[in-house]
Amino acid sequence: MAKTVSEGFQAYLTRLAPSDAEVEKRKSHKKTIEQALTAEFTAFNELLVIGSHTRDSAIHVKSDVDYFAKLGKDDVMWGGERVNSSTTLGRVKRALETRFKSTDVWIDGPAVVVGFGQGVGAVDVVPGVWTGTTGSSPQYPLFDIPNGIGGWRPSAPQRHTKYLRDEDERSGYKLSKTIRLIKGWKYSRTTKIPLFGFHAEMLLAANATCVGAKSYQNCLYDALCLLRDRAGAALNDPVGVAGYIAATGTDAQKTALTEHAAYAADKAASAITAELKGKLDDAFYYWKLVFNQDFPSR
Repeated sequence: MAKTVSEGFQAYLTRLAPSDAEVEKRKSHKKTIEQALTAEFTAFNELLVIGSHTRDSAIHVKSDVDYFAKLGKDDVMWGGERVNSSTTLGRVKRALETRFKSTDVWIDGPAVVVGFGQGVGAVDVVPGVWTGTTGSSPQYPLFDIPNGIGGWRPSAPQRHTKYLRDEDERSGYKLSKTIRLIKGWKYSRTTKIPLFGFHAEMLLAANATCVGAKSYQNCLYDALCLLRDRAGAALNDPVGVAGYIAATGTDAQKTALTEHAAYAADKAASAITAELKGKLDDAFYYWKLVFNQDFPSR
């Protein structure tokens, strides 16, 4: 039981954080995944951990461990031309199905997902092909990865991680925690709120949502207002690598995201007002509405 709203947020953040044992269990599959990719792709180079688990924004159970599979140029060529990325994803899927015969394996956007633990301990494998380096200084490796519709798009995982870590530090490390809160909000519904985690991370970083003397209550409220006001619009990559970063997959999902964000922002405003008036029971009531009763009790 939390006595103050701040204690409630700290308790909720503790609950959202993935355990070391959980993450290590997912990473234990790395060697087998490498063997599968080596057998399928003659120029496969290495498997790297990327994504939210490298920038302290992953949440318990729901955040997959993301692997980046570095393939060689010849692995994605046929008859002198670059193959459709769906072809490459299909090969990755077949390779992983061969190694994990009793586990569901499926394609999801730019990744192939291995659903360990019936999806609870899933890992994502994103294939990428080196294309050069970023134009910025210092330079970072630049890759092409599947764009989810058969083509390829540029990606620089290490560059994005550096940007997010720098912005997290600038915010006094509130950015990564607020992203966890947004992800907790996303998964608090029986049908998760449609929002790509990478979009949320880059959006809050690009808008300095958590910079300054702000509580988690205010950071979260500002983040929800930002999602509401943008109405699902894609974000122009602030580091100039990935072009536009989509918020959702469809127009219907944009509408759903906007409606959920508007409702949550309204309740968050009521919670903050109640707290300022010293009405803590009311504040907890409204935060529970934001998180669909998943927020700690007083």
